[in-house]
Amino acid sequence: MPGRKAPEEQRRGEILKAAYRVAARERLAGLTGRAVAAEAGVSSGLVFFHFGDRDGLLVALLEWLLEVTVVGPELPALLEGRTPGERMLSAIRRDVERLPKQRERVELFFDYWVMGTRHTDVKRMIRGALDRYRDAFRPLAQAVVDAEPERYAGVTADGLAAVAAGFIEGCALQVVMDLDHFDVDAYMRTLQTLVADPLAARLATARVARG
Repeated sequence: MPGRKAPEEQRRGEILKAAYRVAARERLAGLTGRAVAAEAGVSSGLVFFHFGDRDGLLVALLEWLLEVTVVGPELPALLEGRTPGERMLSAIRRDVERLPKQRERVELFFDYWVMGTRHTDVKRMIRGALDRYRDAFRPLAQAVVDAEPERYAGVTADGLAAVAAGFIEGCALQVVMDLDHFDVDAYMRTLQTLVADPLAARLATARVARG
């Protein structure tokens, strides 16, 4: 019937949000149709009408989680006018700074990661999301490689993008395991030191010394 689709989609979205709240409290082991129904204030039958079964609910929640958590860098105006290396570092910093605010979502993402070792659909979805996240860094990485071809001889944009994404994924794990000792500034200083051009740094130091 005309007009029914939008309300049904809205109800489905409300149930997914309720499922997220349940999973954030109880982890994936506690994500049951009954618990979600109670959280959403609907019947268990309605939950399963929209998602089929518990497995369907788990997969749908992961799809929603990936859409709002694993996104990747855009190229906002604040990055314009900087060197390619500075743009890359700024994009990495932005995503690292977001991690503590998204800790619940990050924890659930790692729960799903473990589930993916024995669940084909979950594994495929996570792999696809991480591939897209890495690919989002590729334009920035290509600009870095193109700007200094001699320095980055033998380095591909794909490889550099993978390293950037891997650094952020490592920071995400640190947020989950030991948030109290998660220091964005310290991590970014370390990364900047690792990627800085040693020759440029020595020349800058010499200029300062000469006054």
